[in-house]
Amino acid sequence: MFWGHEKIKGLEMSTIKDFWQWTYSDMLINKNRDDFALFLVAHALELTKMPRIDWGKIDLRYRKKKIAVRTSGYIQSWRQKKPKRISFDISPKTGLDAKKEDSMTFRNREPELYIFCVLAEKDVRKINVLDLEQWQFYIVRTTDLDIHFPKNKKIGLRPIKQLAGATNQTRLKDIIDTLIDFELTEKQVL
Repeated sequence: MFWGHEKIKGLEMSTIKDFWQWTYSDMLINKNRDDFALFLVAHALELTKMPRIDWGKIDLRYRKKKIAVRTSGYIQSWRQKKPKRISFDISPKTGLDAKKEDSMTFRNREPELYIFCVLAEKDVRKINVLDLEQWQFYIVRTTDLDIHFPKNKKIGLRPIKQLAGATNQTRLKDIIDTLIDFELTEKQVL
């Protein structure tokens, strides 16, 4: 893991921090905002001690649960006439991305939990990705998505609000732990 002070060999006056500043300074770009939201969730779950694995099928693993982190926001980097409509990818996967790797027709959602992260500020003059009060998080069990939206590939904010209430970043761990503990207790009773 880099710390920021490491020199780039061949660019003696530059460090890895210079690269980070150049690449990630525009936090409203979708990819950068997505990476930041993933960091916020990982930080809440105390998963930031090790570098992120960017190429995995699942965004995070926590207490043996697979978690998908989806991000959206009303404001983008480019000029907009009105705030963007919020939507998230929840498409079930087939073939090699499905749970049964030998099936090309079996569809499923691999994660057990989805965390939908919304940068909720709608005023371009006030938007601040680094202000956690501007973020809302919705935690939804995949089983609930499968029951209510089995074939949906995308989902908007209104249907998500029917399944979960908004929370802030500091409450994510407590809520997720409660969901996991409830599920474990439920399994023991059965």
